[in-house]
This record gives sequence, structure tokens and C-alpha cells, in this order.
Amino acid sequence: MKCFQRILALLLFSTIGFQLSAQYAVLPERMWADTTNAPFVYGVASGDPLTDAVIIWTSIVPPDTTINGHQVSWKVALDSTMNDVVREGDFITIAERDWTVKIDVEGLEPYTTYYYQFTDESGNTSAIGRTKTAPDENSDVEDLKFGVASCSSIFSGFFNAYARMAEQDLDLVIHLGDYIYDYVDEDEAVRVPEPLPIDPENRDEFRQRHKYYLLDPDLRTVRQMHPMFCLWDNHDIYKGTEEGLVGSIEAFYEYLPIRQPDNDNPKRIYRSLHYGELADIMFMDIELLRNIDTIPGTDERSLLSNEQYEWLEEELLNSTATWRIIGNQKIFSNWAIDHIPFPLPLGNGVVGDPSSWDGYQAERERVLTLLRENGIDNNIVVSGDLHISIAADLVINPKDSLEYNPLTGEGALGVEFLPASITRGNVDELLDIPPTSTSLDFLIDLSYEGNPHHEFLEVYQHGYGLLHLNADSTIAQYWYSEKLEVTDEEVMWKELVIREGENHWVAEPIDTMTTTPNDTVPDNTGINELINAEFSVSEVHPNPSTSISKFELEVAEQQQVNISLLGINGQNLIPVKEIFQGNINPNKKQVFEINASELVAGTYLIYLKGEKFVSSQKFVVF
Repeated sequence: MKCFQRILALLLFSTIGFQLSAQYAVLPERMWADTTNAPFVYGVASGDPLTDAVIIWTSIVPPDTTINGHQVSWKVALDSTMNDVVREGDFITIAERDWTVKIDVEGLEPYTTYYYQFTDESGNTSAIGRTKTAPDENSDVEDLKFGVASCSSIFSGFFNAYARMAEQDLDLVIHLGDYIYDYVDEDEAVRVPEPLPIDPENRDEFRQRHKYYLLDPDLRTVRQMHPMFCLWDNHDIYKGTEEGLVGSIEAFYEYLPIRQPDNDNPKRIYRSLHYGELADIMFMDIELLRNIDTIPGTDERSLLSNEQYEWLEEELLNSTATWRIIGNQKIFSNWAIDHIPFPLPLGNGVVGDPSSWDGYQAERERVLTLLRENGIDNNIVVSGDLHISIAADLVINPKDSLEYNPLTGEGALGVEFLPASITRGNVDELLDIPPTSTSLDFLIDLSYEGNPHHEFLEVYQHGYGLLHLNADSTIAQYWYSEKLEVTDEEVMWKELVIREGENHWVAEPIDTMTTTPNDTVPDNTGINELINAEFSVSEVHPNPSTSISKFELEVAEQQQVNISLLGINGQNLIPVKEIFQGNINPNKKQVFEINASELVAGTYLIYLKGEKFVSSQKFVVF
């Protein structure tokens, strides 16, 4: 009987036509509806997990649109066969909500993996989703793993990064905005349907864009496998008219598995999640509330609004978790470009992104002063929008040597972790500079010169970030994958560590942590693949040094490698000598030496660049 009902559903789906596909004569590669689970063709999702509740989501293509109301049943179980059911219920979805279904499932246990599924009136079932609740203070949780994503233009490339995130063993996916894109960038028309999509300006058009995105199987999979915590940015909403803004916000809430923090104020998206003793996660919104207030006692514009700042202040002061993950849409730390002696196609000649916190320096100082004056440590700001990768220490005045020591990190109030975009273009599209270009190295070195608080900068790759937290440290990893073709490959490009109580990034092997990451994915994903790093480099030792110091490098693939020694003079990097240039064979440690007795006393940077990796570390000569 069930098989017969499925066949009827597929025939009905074919007969009434798939309204979204019908808009396009040709869909691009790797785009299709989940017709196997019709009428639940847009998949399932979950999000905003609490210790005892989580949002579950789906949508249907209704068999009869003349009937304004179709019943969808749901159930939540402890097993993937959906036999050990712990919660269930029914929901009537209607045309006014575009046939979406969103349930806030309550009465769940803390830090528990659950499975969920939906059934329509004819007995057709959706795909089975997997989710996990947050731990409470009594949960015996030693570590947490969060994925971090932003800037996922479906037109700019393939969602390989989403597919790889789905395979990871994650507690939560944090999406920092530009989850959908409102237009096709003419320089990034990689995967575009015919005819060209319109730019949405109202609720119905934004609904269509959300549904178009859910034709991507990799996006559906990451939504199916992990709970999400999502924030909007400028491409997710329309600000041309008030009606269009409200409509785009309604569509965002309809199609994402998020809990609306204020039913009386749909424009509010800032909110928090609490993950037991290890982490508090706070989302700030700097897109809709900027410039509506001035900071009290000044004439400086507020980026947050005073109401949101007061909320953030209360969240930070009341947080008792070991780590504070503070999310927002755009780069938080300083990014100076005023020292670069030629014009750049970004920024205003002074800062790289004046539309973000660099354009509201009084607001940033207000937040950082709050951390400093109240002794609030272990702060990790996660950011999106910029499309490149940055890791930075958080400092009010990073060029003030009395306030901040870039060699030791002393004076920093936390760190920033900004992973690459999922697909949206960066330097390769903006400047048309290939990744192996010496000009690219030169630009990166120039950026480091004026930004001593920047620990890592990469401007070409695409992918996502991963934060692995435990009680004594947090690892940040940059995972990169191709976006111009479908591939299963990815590389963990860079790894940094912040130690509890130290508030700054250091490069450190992961085996120094109390709890090392579990690099195998859960068995129930159907994949059990060991993920290997592309390179391993030891810290130079001894350091500081007066004689011979050594470090080791090992690579997973044969490649050309350049190793240089640069002198650090104030904010300037000066080439000193080339340590090595040539081919390195895989899976064999190679030892390199630096004779400190031949160098002038001072601080140097060892800079390693391979075809598959970049790395650097500071070296002090006495």
C-alpha cells in the first residue's frame, strides 16, 4: 500500500508540474528536487537547539492547492529507524506560509542525538533528519565541534563545502549570512539557470529563491545532517522598500529552521544559544540596526543600536561558560590599508571594509572595553561576508606597542575567526590574480605589515571553518574545497589554537590539546573516511636562539615549496634570506636549519609557501 501511495505521489507531482523548475528552461548541473521523498521535495532541516528543544522543518508541494490546509504529521525518535519515538504530533500547513512546516519540539533530553521525519495525509514520508540538542550545565561534555559558514552563492559555484560539512561530526552549523543571494554576479556566473533569475524584491520572489536553493542536494544534505544557527546578511533580505524588507524577512523565517526571538519585532535576529559549561553563542546583527542610534555620551553612530548593545552587554556579563562565541555578519577586527602606497579595488584607502566595524570604531571600542574592564576572557568572534580567510587577535589599538605585543599576544582581548566563503568570489574574481602569483604574496605581506594583530590571511580559497572546543583550548581550522567542479576532495589548510585564558591565536599542533578532534564521521552518515592534513610543520627550536635552530616539514603530496626568512622591523617585513626553494617529496620529514649567529638580534618571520599550503611562525634572535 505504501509503495502504491508513493507512486501516486510521484505521478501527481509530475502532473501538476514542479512550479519552480517550470520557471527555467534549463537547470544547471547538480540541481534537482528530492522527488524520491515527494511531496517533501525540499528536504528537512533542524536548528536553534536548546537543552530541551529544537526546531524541525520541512515543506510540501501540496496535492491540491484549492484546499487551504494540509495535515503533516511529525515524529522524533532516538534511532534512525524511527522506532523509538519520543515525541510526535500533527501540523496543518497553509498557503499563507507557503506550505512550510516548522515545529518547536519540546521536552527533549540535553545533548542527545535525535532523528525526525514527516508524513503527509497520504502516508508519504520525508527523508529522515538528524539533529542534536545542546548540553546543559550537568551534561558530561568534554568537547564541542562547530562548523562555520557564510556567503554561499549558488550561482558562483558548487556546494562541495556543504557536502563535506555534512560528513563532519558536528554539534552545530553556524551560518553567518548571505545564505542565499539575490542576484547573479556577472563575473561569477558559474552555475546559472536559463533564463537568468530575476532579482527578488518581495516575499513571493524571496520564497522562490529559497526553494531554488533547496534544489541543491548538498545544501539539503547539510541541513538534514546537522542543526543550524543562522543569521541574515544583506543578500538574504531586500531593503529597497519597507514592504520588500518585511516580505524577505518573512521568507527567511519560513525557510530556515530558526526560532524567531521576538514575535512582535520580526526585524530582530540577534539571539543566543547556550552549550552548557563549555560555550555560549551570541549572534549580533549589524545589518538592520546600524545608524538608528548614537552611542550615549558621544555623537558617534552606533552599529548595533543601543538596545542590542544592552542585550549583548547583559549576555556577556552573565555568561559563565568557558568560551564565548560571538557571531556577526562582517569582519570585526581592524584591517588597515593606509600603509599601502597604491590604490586598491577595495576599502576607502584607510581601512579594507569601511561598511563593517572599521567604519564604526567607537562601537568596536565600546564592545572591547566592556570585555577588558570586566575581565571577560576566552572570546571568539566569528565573522563572514568578506569571502577571504582571516584570523586575528582582538585589540583596540593593534599598533600601540604599549597595549599589544604581537609576538606574545599580550594585551589581546580575544580572537576573530573568519573562514572563507562557501562559493562567493574573492581575490581571483576581484583582481584576476592567480593563486601562485608573486603579486599575491606581495599583497598579503603588505597587509601583514600594517596589521600586526593578523595571524593568518588567505585570499583565494573557498570553504568553511571548524571550531573544536574543550576546557583548555579551542582549535580553529580552515577547510577548503574546489567550487568550479563537483569533487569529494577537501584540504585542511590552516590550524590555529587559542588557549584558555590567553586570548590570542598561536600556531600549535592539535596533539597538544587535552582532547584531540575525532576526525572520523559518524557511522550513520554512511561514510567513515579518515581526513588527513596536507602538511605538518614543527615549531622552530630553540626559539629564541643564539646558534643553530631547526624545524621539520612534512607534506602529504609532492610539491614545490619556498621557505623564506623575513625581518620584522616595526610594521615592516624585510626579506633577509631564502632558506629553501625546491621540490619536497611526500611523507618524509625534512629538517631545515637557521643559524642565528649569522643574524642581527631581532624578530624574524619564517614564511613557508607550498602549492597546497601556507604557514608562518615568528623566530627571535638574541
